[in-house]
Amino acid sequence: MSGPVQPPLTVTTVGGTPSGRPITTIKVSDGDLTISGNVATIDTSGSGGSPGGSNNEIQFNNSGAFGGDAGFLMNVKGDGGTTKIQVGNILVGANLGVGTAATNGTVYIQSDGSGQIFLTSGSDSGGTFADTIVNVNCNAGSDNSILRFRDNSSTKEANIKLDGSSNLDIDNENTDKNIELSVKGTGSVELKNATTNSASTLIVRGNGTGIPTINLTNDTKAVTIKCDESQKLKVAGGSSSFIFDASGANTGITWPDGTTQITAASGATYGFVTVDSSIPTSGVTCLSSIPLSAPYTSSNIGVSTGAFASSDGRFVPWISDRTGNVASIAINVSSAQASTEWYIGIYDTNSNGLPDSLLGKGVIDMSSSGNVTQTTFSSTISLTKGRMYWWAYVVKTGATNAQAWKTSAWPYIGACEEANAPKRMLEYKALSNDLPASPTNSDFKFFGRQDIPLGALAWS
Repeated sequence: MSGPVQPPLTVTTVGGTPSGRPITTIKVSDGDLTISGNVATIDTSGSGGSPGGSNNEIQFNNSGAFGGDAGFLMNVKGDGGTTKIQVGNILVGANLGVGTAATNGTVYIQSDGSGQIFLTSGSDSGGTFADTIVNVNCNAGSDNSILRFRDNSSTKEANIKLDGSSNLDIDNENTDKNIELSVKGTGSVELKNATTNSASTLIVRGNGTGIPTINLTNDTKAVTIKCDESQKLKVAGGSSSFIFDASGANTGITWPDGTTQITAASGATYGFVTVDSSIPTSGVTCLSSIPLSAPYTSSNIGVSTGAFASSDGRFVPWISDRTGNVASIAINVSSAQASTEWYIGIYDTNSNGLPDSLLGKGVIDMSSSGNVTQTTFSSTISLTKGRMYWWAYVVKTGATNAQAWKTSAWPYIGACEEANAPKRMLEYKALSNDLPASPTNSDFKFFGRQDIPLGALAWS
C-alpha cells in the first residue's frame, strides 16, 4: 500500500508575488547556505542595514556600508523649489542659489590657474539669452552694497560702493595710486545727468583743506587749474599763473606779471599813443639817462604834422593805458609817398629802462593818405595797463623824408642828454631798414626830433 499523495512544492512571498510551482530548486546567496547530510541551512541572521551618521546626513558608500557626513546634509527637504543641501559651509538650492552656512561666513567661487570666472545668463531652461544683470545686494537702503577688488593677502584694495546715502563711490585704498578712465580711438569720457533738461555738475573736492586741482597734461604739455583761495580760479603754468577772482563785483583777472584787470577791454576803441592821463604833467625834471619811471610829458602837448623818417630805427617810450592784445595799429598819413613802406612795432622795457624784446611788428603802406591801418603783426602784441613800452618805426623801403604824418609836437618824453638840451627819442643805428628783435643797449643813442609820429591802437 502506497503513502498519501503530496502536492507539488510552492514557493512564494507573504504577499503572493512572486510565486512558483512546482519548485524543484531553491537558490540562496553565496555564503548564506550550508548543507550537512540531508539538512540544508539558510542563514537569515543578516539584515538590510541602517543609515549611517546622524539625522539629515546624506548617505554614501562608506567602505561597503552606509555612511553619513555632518558636512553633507539635507538642510531643507522640499521635494522641489525649496530643497536645500549643505556641503561644508556652503548651502545650495532653493532661492538661495549658493550661500554660506556659517555666521558671517565667506563664499568662494574660484577657477584654476589662468582660468576665468564668468557670470552669465543662459537659455538652458527655455529663456532667451540676451542681457546679463549682476546684482550686488545689501539688506536695507541704509546699508552699503560693495564690489571689492583685492589681492589674496589684502595688501591692495579698491571698491565700488553704493553707500547708505545712495551715493556711488569709487575708491582706491592704495596710497598714492590712481583711478584711470580710458577709451580707445576717438572715444570720449562723458559726464551726463540722466534727468532730461537737468544741469550736469562735476565736483572736484579736496579732502578737508586740500586744494581741488585739475591737471591737463600729455607727454609734452601741461597746465594746472586749481582753487587754492576761496572763489578764485587759478590757471597755473610752470612758474606763472592767471588768477580769476569771482569774490566780488570789483574783482578781476590778475595777470602773471601781478597786474589786475577789473573791467573787460572794449572792442575797437582807438586812442593816439601818448601817455596815461593820470601821469603828472608839471614839475618834471629832465634826466640825463633813460628814466626807469614813467615817461612824463609837458603841459604843451600839441598835434601837428611832420615829414621825416629814417632807415635807422626810432624809439619813443610811452605808457599803455589799458591791458589787452593789440588788434591793429594805424598811422595818419597827411602827405603820401609812392612805393614807401614803414615797419612799425612795439617793444617791452628792460631793467635799464631801454627797449628790450620786440613784441610784434607790422608794415604800414605810406603810398596813400589818411588813416592807414595794419592788423597783421609778426606775433601777438600783449600789453598791460600802467607799464612802459617803446613805440618804434623805421623806413622799410622807399623815401625817407617825403611823406608826412600826424605827430605830437611837444611830448617831453624824458629821454635826454642834458637838462638844457632834451632829446625826445632813441635812434638805433646797428640795423638798417628793419627793427631788431633784441636790440643791444650800447647801439642806442639819443635823438632830438620833436615831431614824433603818433600811432592809434585798437584793442581786441
